[in-house]
Amino acid sequence: MARTCPHCGFVEESARERCSHCGRSVLVRAPRLQGRRRATVLWGGGAVALLVLAVVIVVVLNAKADRDARQRAADARAAQAERVRLTKLQAPHRGAATDLRPRPNATEGERLAARAALVRSVEASITRDARARAAKGELAGPIRRSECGPFLRAPDAVPDDRVLSKAVGRYDCVAIKDDIKGASGGSVGRLGYPFVAALDFDRFTYVWCRNTPPQSERGLALAFVRLDRACLAAKGKAIGTGYTDVPGS
Repeated sequence: MARTCPHCGFVEESARERCSHCGRSVLVRAPRLQGRRRATVLWGGGAVALLVLAVVIVVVLNAKADRDARQRAADARAAQAERVRLTKLQAPHRGAATDLRPRPNATEGERLAARAALVRSVEASITRDARARAAKGELAGPIRRSECGPFLRAPDAVPDDRVLSKAVGRYDCVAIKDDIKGASGGSVGRLGYPFVAALDFDRFTYVWCRNTPPQSERGLALAFVRLDRACLAAKGKAIGTGYTDVPGS
C-alpha cells in the first residue's frame, strides 16, 4: 500500500517502518514549528497578508478616484452642453408694431387701447414662435394661442399696459397647448410653455424670450442660464436668478 512520509513527503509502497528516502520513521509525525522559527513564520505571513491588503486597498482607491474623475469630467461636459442649449433656447426675439403707436395728442383711452393692442401683438408673435418651435420638435404642439399677464403673479396685480406712467411693460406669458377643465367644464388652468416679454410703450417695440426657470421640486437641473437682460428690459445688477431692478425675476 502506498504511503507518504510525514517528514519529506516521499511516496512509496513499503511495509518498513522507516522511509527509504530520508530514513526517518513514518510512524512519527513531523514536529510543528516552535519557538522563534514559528514566530518568524507567523510574523512573516502576517506581514505578507498586510502588504497584499494594502496593495488591494490602493488599487481599489485609485480605481474609485479614476471613476470619480471621469464622472466629474462627464458631468462638466453635460453641464456645458446644457448651458449652450439653454442660451440658444432663451435667445431674445424682437418685434415692433409702430403702426399701433398713438398720436402725440391721443386721449387717455386711446393710449390705453394702443398699449393693449401692443400686448396682443406680442401674444401673436409668441404664438407664431411657439408653433415654429413645435414644428422643429422643441415643443410638443399643437399651440392654440398665447396669453400674457402681469410679470408679478399676484391676485391684485395690474398689467403694466394699464398704468400709463410706466414706459416699460414686463409680462409673464404662456404659449397655451391646452386648457385644464374643472368639474363644471370651465377652464381652471392652462397647460403650456412659459415665455416672458418686455414692451417699450414709447417706441412700440418689444422683446420676447422662452423662459426656462430653475427647477425646484423636480430636482436639480444640470445647468441654469439667467434670462438675457433684453428679455426683461433689465438695467440693474444681476443677482440670483434675475436682476435687482426686476422684482420677481
